[in-house]
Amino acid sequence: MSVLNLLSLTTSGYMEMNGKQAQYAKFFYADSSKKPKNEENRKLLSRNGMLVFYTPSFIVCLVALIILPHQDLRFSIVEYVLTVHFLKRILEVLFVHKFSGFMMANASIMIGVSYCISTATMIYSQYLSQGTPEPSVDLKYVGFAVFLIGISGNFYHHCILASLRKTGDREYKIPKGGLFGLIICPHYFFEIMEFIGVSCISQTKFTLCFTLGTMLLLMGRSHSTREWYVSKFGKNFRSDIKAVIPYLF
Repeated sequence: MSVLNLLSLTTSGYMEMNGKQAQYAKFFYADSSKKPKNEENRKLLSRNGMLVFYTPSFIVCLVALIILPHQDLRFSIVEYVLTVHFLKRILEVLFVHKFSGFMMANASIMIGVSYCISTATMIYSQYLSQGTPEPSVDLKYVGFAVFLIGISGNFYHHCILASLRKTGDREYKIPKGGLFGLIICPHYFFEIMEFIGVSCISQTKFTLCFTLGTMLLLMGRSHSTREWYVSKFGKNFRSDIKAVIPYLF
């Protein structure tokens, strides 16, 4: 599962970087010639599609909290930080984000199933690791601090993005504030930080592979996002703004 997860996410990141983006947000059939003929019957409102992304994983986290016995602190922290992550994402979809379009139902379901399987496997691998010898270097408290920084930074930059639009406004603008002056996807940067934190808390091979795969996927998505801003805004978009890693990428 670790290998399959890493390969799947890496492949998705490669596709994102090479113009085969998942069809949601600003990439919802940006090339109108590629729209399927029965598109109207296969698309969801973006808000509903995003809820499909995150709700199954949140339910998995809640079920795990109820049915899996907690034998050590590391396992409990992993369960709770994943639960908080997906609860936050759902609340942002409901109360923070301002959506303007649609996404394909199949893309929404595919991503939701992928998140759900990865989350369930992450929790179960941690459950199986209970009772095994502790790592020689314990990173769970460092990981928890990194997770808190990541989730806070992610929320802050989501709020900045939401503030760019007034009610009924569907136009995209160049975001400013926070780390937007350095990278166009600081929300992805902090999401990567979140999962680096989870990986440090967990210290299992599966979580490490999931974190590496998520990093590569979001790097691909952020690269495409930067290219989209360059094509849309031209010279108005600063050339020194990177995609997701300040000064580097």
